[in-house]
Amino acid sequence: TIAELSRWHPSKSSDEQISLKGYIDRTKEGPNDTCYITGEGIAAGSSSPFLETLRKKGLGVMYTVDPVEEYYVQQLQETKAEFE
Repeated sequence: TIAELSRWHPSKSSDEQISLKGYIDRTKEGPNDTCYITGEGIAAGSSSPFLETLRKKGLGVMYTVDPVEEYYVQQLQETKAEFE
């Protein structure tokens, strides 16, 4: 599926891109929600005050830097159960 092929920039290592399954595997012990932050780029997303709150909780975040990615992540919530 396209969900298996998609790659995201995670906040814990924005130099690489990971799959949704990779993101889920990294957050197995955390909340069941997918955390993502939208911005015009990784730099904009990483400077968001909301990200600091998530970091304090030890949560990883996926950066969505394209408007279609935000929509896509919302749709993936249904698909995410397949990877868990």
